[in-house]
Amino acid sequence: MVWVVVAPSPCAVAATPSPDLSTYPAAPGGNGSRPSHWAAVAAARLLLAVLVTAVLVRAARTAWLQRRLALTVWGRIRPRHIAGSAALAVVVVSVAVGLSVAVPATGLGLGSVLGLTGNAVFAPIEEAASRSGAASPLTGGAGGVSWPLSAGTAAFLLLVAALFPWLAYAEERTFRMGLEHAGLLAQVRSALRFGLVHLVMLIPVAAALAIGVAGFAYGRIYRRAYFRALQRPGPRPGAPAGPATVIAPEAAVLAASPTAAREAAVLAATVWHATFNTLIVGVVLFIVLAGGLSA
Repeated sequence: MVWVVVAPSPCAVAATPSPDLSTYPAAPGGNGSRPSHWAAVAAARLLLAVLVTAVLVRAARTAWLQRRLALTVWGRIRPRHIAGSAALAVVVVSVAVGLSVAVPATGLGLGSVLGLTGNAVFAPIEEAASRSGAASPLTGGAGGVSWPLSAGTAAFLLLVAALFPWLAYAEERTFRMGLEHAGLLAQVRSALRFGLVHLVMLIPVAAALAIGVAGFAYGRIYRRAYFRALQRPGPRPGAPAGPATVIAPEAAVLAASPTAAREAAVLAATVWHATFNTLIVGVVLFIVLAGGLSA
């Protein structure tokens, strides 16, 4: 799940810019060398940007193979999904901000240990801004606005958004499938696992726990869709299930068998999940474009 950093500010997006090493006091020894700590941070940021780029390229290949799934997910988005996702985003941001204020320690994450902050998915953009000397289209900072960088950022965000259907589908299969008979406690545990696994994206603990709230909502959507699907007529006996069934016509998806009902429920949760992520990136894209135009 793409995440806009909400600690300490809901307007802070992605990673903070690299520190200006040229203005940092000289290291002890008087030779004017920069502190090794910042050099290590710079190296970690570069490595992170390379790794994120590699992961996104690999995900793009898989998403292209599953492009029919993406078309199915996009085609099922309705105004209620957009309105509901907007409301859920408000809840998630409120929870994250509230936690970070009430318990300041939750404003820390793996990125804090590495001297980094923000969502790792935006690392390539932040690294490009740092090396070009321009202000980051996401976080601002010293330097003027670079239109090529702003255009590249917009293209990057659109490409990331194109991956959402497949990524959301994979996460829903992993974290929601099988919840149809789970009790409330098991649903909460699954939601927490879903949120905490996002810590690998270097987001604060508060943000990860808030994402767990969204995970719980997707779980409820999954369960409702599962039991609804069981009550509807399905295809002939022996029809295959799995990704091929998910992107098949409606009558083939909403089958009476438990296996096909689970696939239908995963698809329903995927639509909400992809809508939420796309809405978040849409807001970030608006901020980037507005910032470029107002410069």
